[in-house]
Amino acid sequence: MINALFLVKPCPPYDSCTGRRPTCRALSESHLLLFCWAVSNCLGSSTEGMILILFLDVLRTATPLEVALFPLTGCYSHDVMMKDVGLGMPPGTNITWIQMFLYDFGFGEIDLPSNWTRIRLWGYDEDSEDVMNTAGRLMWELNLPADFDQPWDLRGSHSVSRMIRRHQCFCETFSEDHRLRQYLMSQKTDLIVLDHLLQECMGGLASLLNAPIVQYSNWPIADGYVTSMNIPANPSSTPKTATPYSSLGMSFFQRVANVLFHWNIIIARFLQRIWLLETFQRSNLPEVDLIASEAQRIIYAGRSEFLFEVIRPINNRVKHFASNIQLRPSDFVTVIPESCGSETRDGCLCNRISCVLSAEHKLNTSSQLHSTSDYLYSHDFIRHVPEPVKRESLYKNLDRKLVKKRFDTVSMAFPQLHWPSLTNEKFILATFGSLAKAEYIPLDIARKIISAFSRSPYKVIWQTNSPLDSLGWIRNVTIPQNVVLTRWAPVKEMLAHPNLQYLICHGGINTINEVLLFGVPFIGVYLQGDQGSNVRRLADLGAAVMVSVHQISQEELLPIMRKFERNLESYWKRAAQLSSMLEHYRELHVGDQAFWISWTTRHGKSLRDRNLFRMNYIGDTENVFWFTVAAVLSTLFLVVCN
Repeated sequence: MINALFLVKPCPPYDSCTGRRPTCRALSESHLLLFCWAVSNCLGSSTEGMILILFLDVLRTATPLEVALFPLTGCYSHDVMMKDVGLGMPPGTNITWIQMFLYDFGFGEIDLPSNWTRIRLWGYDEDSEDVMNTAGRLMWELNLPADFDQPWDLRGSHSVSRMIRRHQCFCETFSEDHRLRQYLMSQKTDLIVLDHLLQECMGGLASLLNAPIVQYSNWPIADGYVTSMNIPANPSSTPKTATPYSSLGMSFFQRVANVLFHWNIIIARFLQRIWLLETFQRSNLPEVDLIASEAQRIIYAGRSEFLFEVIRPINNRVKHFASNIQLRPSDFVTVIPESCGSETRDGCLCNRISCVLSAEHKLNTSSQLHSTSDYLYSHDFIRHVPEPVKRESLYKNLDRKLVKKRFDTVSMAFPQLHWPSLTNEKFILATFGSLAKAEYIPLDIARKIISAFSRSPYKVIWQTNSPLDSLGWIRNVTIPQNVVLTRWAPVKEMLAHPNLQYLICHGGINTINEVLLFGVPFIGVYLQGDQGSNVRRLADLGAAVMVSVHQISQEELLPIMRKFERNLESYWKRAAQLSSMLEHYRELHVGDQAFWISWTTRHGKSLRDRNLFRMNYIGDTENVFWFTVAAVLSTLFLVVCN
């Protein structure tokens, strides 16, 4: 009936010979469903809107949208991002979650709605544990995958290569899985959302569904992937993702290192391209060219904010979906600073939440030590004086009863933090993410971090992401009076606290987004992946400073902290400016993720098949040139040596 009404013909079935489904030129029922859903959202509660909603319900039962989600291999923050994509789809959508679960970072498999279908290959084993432990320890010795302070140390590159080989091995096994084969042959998929990071094989499998693909990861936009979309990223001018170099300018030696890193990326992707062709041939699957299939993907999206991305060329296929994160800093306020009547200081009302005067805390030798498996702290009296309120707008027009209830909830949930005492003590929050657990820190690095923290004039609350009894170094380190070690902390509530001085963090993309939204300056200790690029960009914008593990090993953390604290007011001012910019930007772009995913579903196939975009990869010319140069230089070197 619906087909006759809208003159719609069903799409042809999957072709098992070619491995692809012929394109359906007519308007599909699912596209009509998506269109009605979008229009009904615009019309709201009007009569026309109600009619469309009723019509939408009829279509939903007859023609549900088919969506395939390809998440990463177990990284929880990536899985949360992908689940958020699925939850944002129109009501009635059939969602299939296709995943190789290879790594468990302490959170297990993510819970999915009961009406979703999960096709999963379980690959978490002893080798997975060894890979994670090795990488976790290396993060505290050098930057992964390449350390530009110690370029001769290739252990990081070896660790990442080992991870890629595991991906390839399990993906080849997954390609033989009968559930996945059945899905490839029987489903009429309307949209694929692929977390592409180090998932070249899964990307090849996704392309066999012959549906529009949104390439989306919990990362910033990365140069190794934008080149597939014919976007220039000249390494002599554009710092590569995962390097700590500035997009405002690089020295000659930094440019040379950047070019060498670029060549490594080219070689690695060339080898993966060959491997994918051979693997699919062994599995009797249709041939998939890695680079060409990436060029066919309609949208490349990142979790970063457009305002704070590294300066690089982009085109209209590159999108930034961080504005989809619905987070209001005022929802996490637990303490409202009170003004001191009419008393002013430097033109600002002062508050009764006080700052720390003591310049240095001595190591704990006499005060009582409190310890459990989840936290360790020692406490002593610290003197305070009033000071102006930061972020006054954050604390205006709040429901005091709700704030008090939130305060009591946090106080009960985290007794080790002595939440009420933080209203009289200024503090620093240190957290390095779920991957860089404190249990992996070598004794020498732990001593230097604790030593630097002990000399701060503020209390330091360190979220370790590890139970205390797993910290091997803690038996050989005396915990200072001003340091609290806790396995978990209410990070967002602490970011909204008026006594927070600054953050010390790893620079992961989610943390960066939250810090910017709350308007908090930070010291970024970048450890792996995109973190160096993220922290560098915020340092260029004046809201952060960078610290590498190599600098910590050289005992440079304390001087950096002291310099940062001397200029703290200017960092807060700049962070507030960036936060205000971000707040206004998000008001305009809050619906970008839903809009572009919907747009790709409706128009992806027609744009690809009619060549309205240049969807073929033209970067081979550049690669051939560089490989030719390398071959000529190698030949000359061999001739001269002989």
